[in-house]
Amino acid sequence: MGHYDHRVHAGNAGDVWKHFLLLEAANCLLDPDSSLVYAESHAGRPCYALRAPGDWEGGIGRIWPLLPSLLNFSYFQILSELNHGDQKRDPGSLLYPGSARLIIELAQRKGAALRADVWDLDPDVISSWQEFSSQDLHFSQDRSPQSALRSGLAFHQGDGFSGALFQLAGSSAAGAGLVGSPAGLLFIDPPYVKSEDARLAGDLLQKAKDRGWIVLWWYMTGMKTVPDGLETFELHFSDAGLDGGRWKGAVMACACPDGEQSDCLLDHLHRQAEDFVAKCRCLISVQ
Repeated sequence: MGHYDHRVHAGNAGDVWKHFLLLEAANCLLDPDSSLVYAESHAGRPCYALRAPGDWEGGIGRIWPLLPSLLNFSYFQILSELNHGDQKRDPGSLLYPGSARLIIELAQRKGAALRADVWDLDPDVISSWQEFSSQDLHFSQDRSPQSALRSGLAFHQGDGFSGALFQLAGSSAAGAGLVGSPAGLLFIDPPYVKSEDARLAGDLLQKAKDRGWIVLWWYMTGMKTVPDGLETFELHFSDAGLDGGRWKGAVMACACPDGEQSDCLLDHLHRQAEDFVAKCRCLISVQ
């Protein structure tokens, strides 16, 4: 089976919920002059050029007219700034950032140090990152941690499941601050192009959780793949005025180590999620 290509799906209703929650989690963990250790199993491209027709029309296309009222949320603020704050711009001409790009942008805006390791197998994705910033990124074609350059991001060409597991468990990863870090955030967004993707993602989640990482795992409603007992944040797309086509909603599951930091994070995510949905519902009702 070939590589998953997210270009036709970028900016869809699931992306809106996914990236909103990911940025709220990272924002909660990042204070000015602090640092974040971040890992992502399947990164995708740094950004996507939206063109009509596309799945974005039921996602960020619905949100774009509401953006001036949503700029208190990190995700929407970054999206606005990357598109020069032009709220009258046709959403079909937007540049839509991927998850790893959003994390980089957030850390830069908060003046925080970032150590991020992300993976992807698709040669076209790898080329897109090289084109995006060949001076700022370190590329690795094996699973050995390498020193990141100024951007704080190390891109690894390889399988994200085994690559992230290697860094979580390998002794060489300790020198990069990747093992057992209380500020470590792992994002699992499997492509589900192979039958074993859900099992491999589950193995990765459990090992990361055992080592004290905070783990976010995203999936569409109706294709539940995560183990029971995780905190979940579910959005029925229609509640926020979004349209996911055949998908009615999306879920972000969160696994956290016990402790005050995790309690604060979960409380923050619940508050921000409720605020976002309430604002969207109110804004759409008066349009």
